[in-house]
Amino acid sequence: MKEFKVAIIGQIARWKGQDVFIKAAKLLHPKYPEIKFLLIGDVLFEKEEELQFKNHLLDLAKDCDYIEFLGHRENVLELLKDIDILVHASVREEPFGRVIIEGMASKIPVIAAKIGGPLEIIEDGISGILYEPGNVRNLVSKLNGLIEDEHLYKSIASGGNKRFLEKFSLKKTVSKVEECIGIVSKK
Repeated sequence: MKEFKVAIIGQIARWKGQDVFIKAAKLLHPKYPEIKFLLIGDVLFEKEEELQFKNHLLDLAKDCDYIEFLGHRENVLELLKDIDILVHASVREEPFGRVIIEGMASKIPVIAAKIGGPLEIIEDGISGILYEPGNVRNLVSKLNGLIEDEHLYKSIASGGNKRFLEKFSLKKTVSKVEECIGIVSKK
């Protein structure tokens, strides 16, 4: 099996589900000791609650050399080139989830919580994989499936990229905006 790097990208905040990601990593590690789990992002506003949550995450990952905190990065698109699976673990509804389409555009299979924006972005089992929000064991099961099944891995990566090109590419987005502006200006 090739080495995998599994990542979660986004601001560190309780609702983003980094704790779910770390708990899943700890359950997967005994079976896949060579996998690296990357947390990319940091707290945005150094509020007491956010700092406490970050400290909780650091404590949760203590003594886990396979879990790396990379902090805030400007070069996320560059980092995506070295990531094998992208996880979006929000535990409450999020309106869109830009990082999901960035993963799809980069031909990376995406596993996302079945809540909010990901429900509109991902066709489960075709262009990504959805799991129950906050359910660590369900996330572990979905990750295990992608790691074990090379055909599924390639299919989800390809399906996600196809979905990105069809629905979320710059050309498609500009076309939709122009269409909306045209409708508004005709009224």
